[in-house]
Amino acid sequence: MESGKVEQVDAAIIGAGWYGLVTARTYLRLRPEANVLIIDSDNTVGGVWSKDRLYPNLVAQVRLGLFNYSDTPMPPNGGNANDPRVTGEMIHNYMHKYAQDHDLLRRIRFNTFVTSARQCALGWRLHLRDSDHVVEAAKLLVATGVTSIPYLPPLADDLDDASIPVIHSRDLGASFDAIGDDTVHKVVVVGAAKSAYDAVYLMLSMGKEVTWVIRPDGAGPLAILPFKVLNLMNTIAVASTRLMTHLSPSILNTHGPLYWMLQRNPVGRWCVGRFWDFLDYVSGVHAGYHDGDHVGMLKPEIDRQSVLWANSGLGVVTLPDFWTTLHSKNLHIVRDEIQAIKGATVFLKSGSTTTADYAVLCTGWGDHFAMFDADLKAAIGLPAYTSGRDLYSAAATDQPAEHSSDLVDWACHDAAAEGTVDKQLPFLARPPKLGQPGLLDPRRQKMWRLYRRAVPVELAARGDRSLVILGQIHTVQTPLVAEVQSLWAILYLLGEIDVPDVQAMATEVALWNAWTRKRYLGQGQKFPYSLYDFLPYIDSIFGDLGLVSRRKSNPVSEILSPYHPHDFNGFVDEYLEKRDAERGCGKV
Repeated sequence: MESGKVEQVDAAIIGAGWYGLVTARTYLRLRPEANVLIIDSDNTVGGVWSKDRLYPNLVAQVRLGLFNYSDTPMPPNGGNANDPRVTGEMIHNYMHKYAQDHDLLRRIRFNTFVTSARQCALGWRLHLRDSDHVVEAAKLLVATGVTSIPYLPPLADDLDDASIPVIHSRDLGASFDAIGDDTVHKVVVVGAAKSAYDAVYLMLSMGKEVTWVIRPDGAGPLAILPFKVLNLMNTIAVASTRLMTHLSPSILNTHGPLYWMLQRNPVGRWCVGRFWDFLDYVSGVHAGYHDGDHVGMLKPEIDRQSVLWANSGLGVVTLPDFWTTLHSKNLHIVRDEIQAIKGATVFLKSGSTTTADYAVLCTGWGDHFAMFDADLKAAIGLPAYTSGRDLYSAAATDQPAEHSSDLVDWACHDAAAEGTVDKQLPFLARPPKLGQPGLLDPRRQKMWRLYRRAVPVELAARGDRSLVILGQIHTVQTPLVAEVQSLWAILYLLGEIDVPDVQAMATEVALWNAWTRKRYLGQGQKFPYSLYDFLPYIDSIFGDLGLVSRRKSNPVSEILSPYHPHDFNGFVDEYLEKRDAERGCGKV
């Protein structure tokens, strides 16, 4: 392409992870002649599973058969059908082959970072880092996910006096060989997210001495479920049943006899509470929080049912020696905060110090929508990001005031949603006590004003169908949800499905935001969290498309049998057949 040339495409997709790849394939199924461009900042497909981000013993928190697209099974690890693990290498290879099989690789522009996205006459104009090339797209599909842009604390801006390498957890794969060097004996790991647990496990497995620094004013350690409940049932499989969607209070699941029995009935709610108490107890025993050693400092700071509320996140153990390794005497847990690193000395806020040969910052993720300026973010319905500490800090600043709208009175919708959630899901009206209760504040919530978690409400109300934001929903079955959401979003862009009026969309969005904060507390305050609720989300999307989402053979299986991606195999064809039949009958 000539220098400075403006390249025009029918659709630009930002991101080549789970959402980006299936979105490209689906778009081309619906519009085979379309000029589709995929833009990704990495040098391979995969997103969080891209080649440079892999390292040994990186394993997904699911079992084989629950983490793939509906029409493409994932081959087992080493061809061993009895191995339930889904390794990072398996996922990357699977996604690369998927892109290869569907002729997507030639459409991907790797090592390309979108610095700005602005509306133009065609649709959207994209500017790229270190390039004067410009891309103009009639349709823009943002599939960047939430784990691509590292958040680095202020400490990272003042490392001139440090003599040790300091990396973000995103770069563990690229730094693996360097950390494995015999000269690296001590490693400091900072943070309490799942990535910190993975980093600590990796360092201990490599024979390193680890100091794990978790700040005292944050949400603290996350809840972690065992791979199997009572060593019998796979945890994610249980979470993939419809019964679980009723045991987990969901705003998307407020109809039917099970809902009334378990969520609107006091006896039912008592039973729900005891179920989660039991699961929490099993998880605590499995972890060994009460064994009398340092692992007790990893007990979630919540007075009950940590695996239900997932206030600081939720993990699943997939490696058999995970907790045994964390009980190692080579691990030292410190509830403190790093102030500075000078030479090889790490200075803590309390005044104490430690030495290290390497530091790994597991400090979360930054602004994945920085390609949009503040005014455009507000118009799209994306949350504003501040330059201060994240929302899990007691010192965090309030979120910037939301823009005023001439279409939607968001304050009114939000207030009404608070009462509706409490009424429809009384279980959530009595939240647990947290170690840092001041962290929960509706004023700090990051608001996604996206209908069905994808469509900017105000743009849709103005008839602008040029943009969708994909992947802003965190569930246990990412590939399947990516397939379902991408089909619905593309049909919206192409004008093949209708959306309700702006007030109805605003009501749906406000309910979601109020619910996810009440349901998942701190995580719901930061992200569109929906861990246990992917089936009701699929139900809502399939309802819009006129498809059947209840796909088991009998009522008992429908409630108790886990839903796998293959249960939805062929749903795109089902929609196309239905659409063509309706067109043949003269229906629009």
